[in-house]
Amino acid sequence: MPLWLSILLIIVAAIISGGACFFAGIDHRKKIAEAEIGSAEAEAKKIVEDAVKEAEAKQKEYVLEGKDEVHRFRNETEKELNARRKDIQRQERRVQQKEETLDRKMDNLEKKEDNIAKKLKQAEEKLQEAESIKKSEFDVLEKISGFTKEQAKDYLLKNLDGELTHGYSAVQQTT
Repeated sequence: MPLWLSILLIIVAAIISGGACFFAGIDHRKKIAEAEIGSAEAEAKKIVEDAVKEAEAKQKEYVLEGKDEVHRFRNETEKELNARRKDIQRQERRVQQKEETLDRKMDNLEKKEDNIAKKLKQAEEKLQEAESIKKSEFDVLEKISGFTKEQAKDYLLKNLDGELTHGYSAVQQTT
């Protein structure tokens, strides 16, 4: 075989081998790129899944914190309401005690008013009795003594004044 043919065959074989290697290299790079893309996609999926799991965990944590906050707020509100109820009950008892005290005082005042009214009535009756006695004494004195009306009046007024002073002091002692 001639040398030129051998060289040509070697060159053709080298070109074919180079072309085959070139295409094999492209195919190899393509497979490596696809593998890297696949692993990048898998990594991206993993990152997304981790992010979703982390978001769900955070969501659960926030929900629990929210529930704890609601529970704490409810307890504080109940404590405050109970304190207000106790305060209102205490105030109601104080008002009721004051009402009872006022009722007792009103009863006492009514009794005192009744006693005063009775004493006033008795005093008026005694005054009328004294007036009638005075009048009858005037009449008797005029007939017996021959005093004038003015003289008899002065005499009786002095006697009556002494009796009323004595009767008034007795009335004050009974009150």
